[in-house]
Amino acid sequence: MKRQRVIIVGGGYAGVKALQTLASSNLCDIVLIDQHPYHYLQTEAYELIANECSMTRVTIDLVALCLSYGEHVTFIKDTVREIDFENKCASGQNSCHPYDYLLLCSGSRTAYNSATPGLSEHSHGVKTLPSALSFKHQFEQRLYARMESEGGWCSEPFNVVIGGGGLSGVEIAAEMANYIRIFHKDNTLTCDNIHIFLIIPHQSVLEGMEPYLIKKATQRLTQLGVKIINHSRITSVEEHTVMLNNDKSLCFDFMIFTGGIVASTLTSTINVSKNKKSQLIVDEYLRVGMYDKVFAAGDIAELREFDGELLPPTAQSAEQSGIFAAENILASIENREMRRAKIRMEGMMVALGGNYAAISLFGVIRISGLLGYWVKRIIMRGYRYLLHRQCTKGMEYLSKTKPQCHTGF
Repeated sequence: MKRQRVIIVGGGYAGVKALQTLASSNLCDIVLIDQHPYHYLQTEAYELIANECSMTRVTIDLVALCLSYGEHVTFIKDTVREIDFENKCASGQNSCHPYDYLLLCSGSRTAYNSATPGLSEHSHGVKTLPSALSFKHQFEQRLYARMESEGGWCSEPFNVVIGGGGLSGVEIAAEMANYIRIFHKDNTLTCDNIHIFLIIPHQSVLEGMEPYLIKKATQRLTQLGVKIINHSRITSVEEHTVMLNNDKSLCFDFMIFTGGIVASTLTSTINVSKNKKSQLIVDEYLRVGMYDKVFAAGDIAELREFDGELLPPTAQSAEQSGIFAAENILASIENREMRRAKIRMEGMMVALGGNYAAISLFGVIRISGLLGYWVKRIIMRGYRYLLHRQCTKGMEYLSKTKPQCHTGF
């Protein structure tokens, strides 16, 4: 039987899990396509922008990862623009990539509401590595310029505004507040006028999550000095001013927006059913529309639990959907019965600045503080360690096959 060619579009959490599942079977040839040669650990973004870790700690080399599985796995750096379902080809910026099976895992992007003037122009997102690095660099440059212009004394307020009280907004607010507290301590009294504002549309942060996490997050944010502005929506943004729906305004030096997501731009070229977030509607096997050999996983798809409840866009749901989609592709190749995707949230972990986190697991385990931080750290570091260890196999393979450069000495 002819070996099937499976293309995975996107090397995020869903794409990487699908890659691991498919590659271990050795039943097909796999091509992973991504516009970047790395897997971005977005769940660690808050640490990166608060100088708690380096860029190398939040990236996994996709080239090395693919090489580690052997010659039947290939990585291609390209941006897929559209899909020709009739001819089974994924059209990229550089070339067309034919497939027998297609798995779309190209993720999502920050949802900048076009009805909110100035929002995308004057705020930063952190969903991608370039945007997180850009924010980190510009924030430190602006802070340095303020210190320099005032002779080292930051007498004028330096305001950082974060729009959105979901998981990303809360984690970033907490980590930056903790970073600023350390910055102030290390610099004695020279910069004691830096403030973090968290603008949320609801009564509390982490709307929809369990009360334990909401309580611990609110307590921690308050302790860190974050000013929570609830029941407020952003109506417009100017260069240094954000306008709210209650006719109030807030001046800022820097603004981050984390208020929701929409699917990647790829979905705009795909003529199938989508929801209001442009996510692809998939069936119980994660197939897209009428195409029995096209699947979708992660943030690009509308994912639901087995009981039909809509799932939030998290790394956890992305990973599970990636595994289910890959297993169903393998089942289709072998003419086996596919399994319904039984995706379920097994818990939630919220990083809350420094050595503090709040965790709820399996609906029965609830811990916070330093212990919560270490549990979260072990889980996240374990994920990265296993991928990094796999990548070392790819680097060893590359060192054996790559032509050696001789200097002549």
